[in-house]
Amino acid sequence: MIRYTHVIWDIDNTMLDTEEELMCALIQALREKYGVERSREELWFAMVMPAKETVRHLGIPEEDQEEVRRRWNQLTYTFRDRVTIFPGVEEALTRLRDAGVGLGVVTARTREAYRRDMVPLGLGKYFETVVCADDTQRPKPDPEPVERFCALTGAAKDQVLMIGDSASDMKCCRAAGIHGALALWGKGADPSLPADYHVHTPAEAVEAVLGPER
Repeated sequence: MIRYTHVIWDIDNTMLDTEEELMCALIQALREKYGVERSREELWFAMVMPAKETVRHLGIPEEDQEEVRRRWNQLTYTFRDRVTIFPGVEEALTRLRDAGVGLGVVTARTREAYRRDMVPLGLGKYFETVVCADDTQRPKPDPEPVERFCALTGAAKDQVLMIGDSASDMKCCRAAGIHGALALWGKGADPSLPADYHVHTPAEAVEAVLGPER
C-alpha cells in the first residue's frame, strides 16, 4: 500500500554528491577574499547548512557575507564536473515514478543552479514540480517552500513525505506539517536529528513510501 502520494526530494547531499563541488568552491572563495587556506575538516558543516548560515558560522563580517556567498556560488561552476549521483538514487526515483507517486524537488538552489546540475545528469525528467530559492521569499527551514509545493500540486500534507539530509530539511517538514525522512547516506548527516524516518539508503526511502518490497 502506498503511504504517500507525493515525495519531495532535497538535492545536495541527498540526490547529488556535491561535496567536491561545494568544498572546492568555498575554499577558493575564502582564499580569494581573505588569503586564507581552510581545510575540508574545518568546513565540513557547509555540507548540511544553508549558504547564508554557513557564511555567518564562518564569522565572515556581515558586510562581506553576500559577496562571499555570491562568489562561492559562481565558483561552483568551475567544479561542476565533480558532481555525481549517489548510488541507488536513480533506481529509487524510477520505482517511485512507476508506482504513480508524484515526485518533486524543494531546494535552496536557484533555478539556474538546479538546471546546471540536475538536467545534464538526467534527473530533471523525474520531477513534475520543482520549487527553487527564486520561487519563495523564505527558504527552508521556513515552511513556505513546502507550502508552495502543496499549493502547486494540490497534495494533502498528510500524503507528502520529504527526503533530505539536514536539520533545515527536517525543521521545514515539521513546520509545514508533513513527514520527513532523514537521508543518512551523504557526508556529515547527523543520525541524532529528529525525523519520522531515518533511512540509510535510497532503497530504504522507497520502502518508507511503498512499504517493503515483495
